[in-house]
Amino acid sequence: MASAQIRHFYNTPTTISSTTTTTRQLLQQQKHTNKRKQFQNDTFLWHTQTQSESVAATSTGAVGEGATPWPEATIGAATETPGPAIAATSTAATSKPATDDAPASATTIWPRRTTDEIVTKHPRMQHPLASSSAAATCNIAVATATEQQQCIASTAAATTGISEQDCRHTTSTCLSRLSSKVSQDSTNQQKQQQQQPQPQPKQQQAQRRLLQQQGAARDSDASTSTTPGVGIFTDMQKFARSIFPLVIIFNLLPLFYAGAGAAHLKSPGADGEPWMQPVVAYLEVSSRPTKSPKCDQTFVSRIGGPQNGSFSAPLLHNHRNHSRQCLYTFLAGPGQRVEVVFKSFNLRGSPPDGSAVGELPSCVHEYMDIYSEVQSSEPAELINSPFGGRYCGTIPPRRRISMYRAVAISFFSNKNVSTDLFEGTFRFINASEYEIGIPIAGSPCSYTITPSMSVNKTGALISPTYPGAYPKDMSCTYQFLGESNQRVRLEFRDFDLFFGGPHCPFDYVKVYDGPDNSSALIGTYCGQQRNLVLYSSESSLFVHFYTLPRTANTQNRGFKGIYEFSESFVKLDFIRENDGIHIRGSECDQKILSKKESTGFVLSPNYPYPYIPKTVCRYFIYGMQDAQHLERVRLEFNAFNIPKVEHKDKSESNCTDGYLKIYLKGQETADAYDKFDYELCGNETQRVISEGPRLAMVFSSGELQGRGFKGKYTFETEYKIPGTAAPDGTCSFTYVSSSKKRGELNSPRYPSNYPSDTNCSYLFLGEANEQVTIVFDHFKIKADNNANATAGAYGSGACFEDWLEMYVVYRDNNDRLLGRYCGQTAPGPVESPRGAVGLRITLHTDQESVASGFKARYFFESAKSDAGDCGGNFSNQDSGIITSPNWPAGYKAPGRGMASNACNWVMTARPGYKLSIHFEQFGLEGDPANRGCPAAVLRLWMNVDSDQPPLELCGEKPPVEHWHYTSTGQTARISFTTSDKTVGAQGFRIVWTEIQDSGPGPPSVGLHCESTYHFQCGAGYCISDKLRCDGVKNCGPGDDTDELHCES
Repeated sequence: MASAQIRHFYNTPTTISSTTTTTRQLLQQQKHTNKRKQFQNDTFLWHTQTQSESVAATSTGAVGEGATPWPEATIGAATETPGPAIAATSTAATSKPATDDAPASATTIWPRRTTDEIVTKHPRMQHPLASSSAAATCNIAVATATEQQQCIASTAAATTGISEQDCRHTTSTCLSRLSSKVSQDSTNQQKQQQQQPQPQPKQQQAQRRLLQQQGAARDSDASTSTTPGVGIFTDMQKFARSIFPLVIIFNLLPLFYAGAGAAHLKSPGADGEPWMQPVVAYLEVSSRPTKSPKCDQTFVSRIGGPQNGSFSAPLLHNHRNHSRQCLYTFLAGPGQRVEVVFKSFNLRGSPPDGSAVGELPSCVHEYMDIYSEVQSSEPAELINSPFGGRYCGTIPPRRRISMYRAVAISFFSNKNVSTDLFEGTFRFINASEYEIGIPIAGSPCSYTITPSMSVNKTGALISPTYPGAYPKDMSCTYQFLGESNQRVRLEFRDFDLFFGGPHCPFDYVKVYDGPDNSSALIGTYCGQQRNLVLYSSESSLFVHFYTLPRTANTQNRGFKGIYEFSESFVKLDFIRENDGIHIRGSECDQKILSKKESTGFVLSPNYPYPYIPKTVCRYFIYGMQDAQHLERVRLEFNAFNIPKVEHKDKSESNCTDGYLKIYLKGQETADAYDKFDYELCGNETQRVISEGPRLAMVFSSGELQGRGFKGKYTFETEYKIPGTAAPDGTCSFTYVSSSKKRGELNSPRYPSNYPSDTNCSYLFLGEANEQVTIVFDHFKIKADNNANATAGAYGSGACFEDWLEMYVVYRDNNDRLLGRYCGQTAPGPVESPRGAVGLRITLHTDQESVASGFKARYFFESAKSDAGDCGGNFSNQDSGIITSPNWPAGYKAPGRGMASNACNWVMTARPGYKLSIHFEQFGLEGDPANRGCPAAVLRLWMNVDSDQPPLELCGEKPPVEHWHYTSTGQTARISFTTSDKTVGAQGFRIVWTEIQDSGPGPPSVGLHCESTYHFQCGAGYCISDKLRCDGVKNCGPGDDTDELHCES
C-alpha cells in the first residue's frame, strides 16, 4: 500500500516555492501527464496486437479452413512478450546504456484486450500494415494454427515437435521483414505524395476508388489460394485500408524515427515502450519539470532490512533541456526517526549571506527543499508539511532529524548534464530518546517528568530534533515535578539556539522556578550557552522551548542536557534566616541589599554545622547606590574554619581544597573570578573594605569538611574621595605632607552629583617650614538666585544653601576664614601663609537639589617669605604704589615645576590713621560672575586683625568704574596669586595713601586735620601736605584737589 501511495505521489509534480506553478497549473499538468501515459499504453497495445493478428492471418492462409482467430488469452500472452518486430526495434533502441531520460524498464504487464475492443475504443488506431502482399512475403511452415498460437504465447509445443526457440526465431524473422517492408513502403508513399500536386476533391474520390479496386483485386487473388479463414483477415485489411491514409500520416514521423533513428534512443521508455518515446517528445511542448521513476527514490525501514545507507544526486542527461524535479523520501518504522546527513553539496546559486539559508529568491535554477516535519506517509500531505528551507551553493545543509517518521527532500535542476551534485547518508534511529516523560496532549514535544520515571532520579533532556536543525514555529514544554523535600537540577551540556539579541526576542528557552509559566522566571536563554546549570528553589521546574514562525533561515541544533531530582542539594534556610535573597536558578547563591547603613551576618551553608563537600556558593553584598546615596561594604569575620592543605612549595597556595575568595570591586562575571583580592582558608580572619558599593565572595567547600565561617558586614556611606578617611566613617579626610606631597581631592561621588544633607571636611597639614597650595579645576555648587552677583557668588549673603568654605589653619587652632563660595564661581588659587599649619576646606549641602561639586589639586611646597615671590611691607610712609609683576607688560605664569606664584603686600598706618586704597587700573584673567577666579586672583584684607574674609578680585575693571577701598583698621594686606593654569594678563596698578578720616559731611579745614596733615581733600580725607602736587592723585577717585593750583 505504501509503495502504491509513493508511486502515485511520484507521478504528481510537486514544487513548493514562491516561484512554482499555481494549484490550477499543477492540476493541468496532472491531467496532461495522465492523458500522455494513456495514449502511450493504447498505442503500444494497438501495434503489438495488430502485428500478432497479421502473423496469425498469414499462418491461417497457409493452413486453410479450420483456423480460428486468436482468443483473448492468446493476445494477452503475446503482449507480455513483445513481438519480433518490436523486439528488433527495442534492440536498436537499447544499443546505448540506459539513462534517466529513458530509464530501462522491466517487461511491463499490459491489460489484455481483443482486437475488436481496440478498434471500438480507438477507431483511429486501425493497423496500417494489414496487407495481403506483405503477408505473402512471410513463409513460415507451421502445421496448425494451434501450434502457431502456442509458439507466440511462449508455451512448449510438445504435441508438434517444434521447439519454442525455433518458433520464436522463425516468428521474429518474419515480423522483422514485415516491419522493414512496411517502413519502406510508408516512406516511398510519403515521398510520392510530396512530389505530386494535391488532388482536388474529385481526384481524391477517383484515387480512393482506384485503391479500393486494387485492394479488391488483391483480395480476389489471395482468396483463390487461401482457405476460407483468410476471408476474415481480408475483411480486416479492407477496413484498415479505408483509414490507412490518416493513420500513416499520424504515425509517419515516429515510424521513421524508429526505423532510421534508433541510434538516438538511449533506453526504453518510462513504461517499457521504446518506440513510443519520440511520440512523447514530439507532443511535449511544456517546460514544466519532468519526473521519472529512476529519478525519485524511496528508502523504507523494514524489519530485518538495512537501517542505514547512502543517497546521491541522479545522473541527468537532459539533452532536451527540460527541468527535472526528483523526490527522495525516507520512511522510518514505528518507534523510529530518520537522520539525514549531507557529505557533499555543490548546487548552483549562492545563498544571500554565504551560508545555507532558506531565502527563496537566491536559489532559482538548482536547489534542494527539505521537509523534516512530514506527519503522514501520504505524498499529498507533503504540501501541508512545514517548509524546512531551500538550499543551494556549496555549503551543505546541516544534519536533519525527522520530527515524526519521515523526511522528504525535493531536488530541482534545469541543467543539461549534472553529476556529483550532492551526496549523503541516512539511518533510522530509535525515537525513544526523544520521549522524555509523559506526553502532554495537544503537543508533539511537551512532557511531564517525575522522579519515578528515571533511573537514579536522573535522565536526559533533549530538544525535539537534536542534533539536527530544529524546526520553526514550535512550542515545547517540560514540566519537572519532584517530591516535597527535593530540588531539581538542570545542566545543559550543549545549547545552540538562534541569537536575536540580548533579550532573545526570537527563539528562546525560558526556565521558570515553579510548576508552570506563571511561576517566577529564572531566565531567558538563546544563542550559545556554556556551563548553563540551573536549580529550582523548591521541588518543581518548568522549561519552555519556543521557535518563531518565520522563514527557516537558521540551522541551529537546539539543546541537550541532563536533569536530576535530589534531596542532597543545599538547603536555603541559612540564606532566608539572615536577610539574604536567594538568586533564582543557583544552588546557594545569594545577594544582600543595604537598608541604609545597615549591618548583618553572612554564613557558610549549614553553619554552625560542617558544610556539604563539593559545593560552590556565591555572595553578592550590595550597598546603596542612587542619586542620593552611595555606600561601601566593611566586612570582618567572627568565626572562620576552612581546612587548608600544607604544601612543601611555599610559593604554592595552601587553599587548594576549600577556600573563600573576596573581590573588593564586586565582580559578577565568571571570567573575572580569577582576579580576586583575598583568598582565605585555615583559621584566618581578615577585615576588608570594598572599593565601591559592592563586595563579592565565592565559597568553595572542596572535599575536606569544616565548620565554615560567620562574618559581619556593615554598609558605610561611600564618598569616593581620595585621602585618608576618618575611622568613624564620616565624610572627613586628611591629607598629610609626610604621606603624599601632591594629589587630588573632590566632592563626594564626583563627577556624579554630591549627596544632599552632607557635611564633608578636607584637612591639609604640612610639615614645619611647608605651606600648601590648592588650585580648583572644576566648581559647581548649588546656589540661590544671587549666584551670579556682580561681586561674585561668594560670601554668606550669596551662599546660604550649599556652599564651600576655605580656612587657614594656625597652630593655636584658630582658623581664619578665606571665603565662602557657591554657584560656578570657583575660588582662586590659595597658599597658606607663613606661620600657618595648613588649610581646611568644608562642604555643606542641604536637603534640596544638588550639583556636580568640585575637583581640585593640592601641593605641599617649601614655605616662602612673608612677601612671597614678590611684594613687601610698608610702614611709616605717607603713600605708595603697588603694581603687578612686569607691569605694564603683563604678568606671567609660574615657572616650570611650580604650582603657584604669590606676592604679598602689607601696609601699616600710624596709630589712629587708616589706609585709602585706589585701583587705578586692573585686569586679571577670570570672570567672577560666571566662572570665578581659578587661574589668578587678588585678595584684599581691609583689616588683617579681623576675622572678616578678604575680597577676591579678578576680571577687568571698566574705565568708568571707581574701585576705591578704605581700611577698617591700621593694617591692610594685598595678596596676588597665580597658578599653573595662568595664561597672563595686563595686571594692576594700585595707589595707597595714609589718611585721617574726618568722617562724612563737608570738609572743615583746620578743624580735623592735625598740623602734620594740613591738607584736606575734597572728599574730606586729610592727607599729608607732602603729597600735594606730587603728580599722584592721593585723594581718591574723582578728587584731584591735591593736584590743583600747583606751581610749575
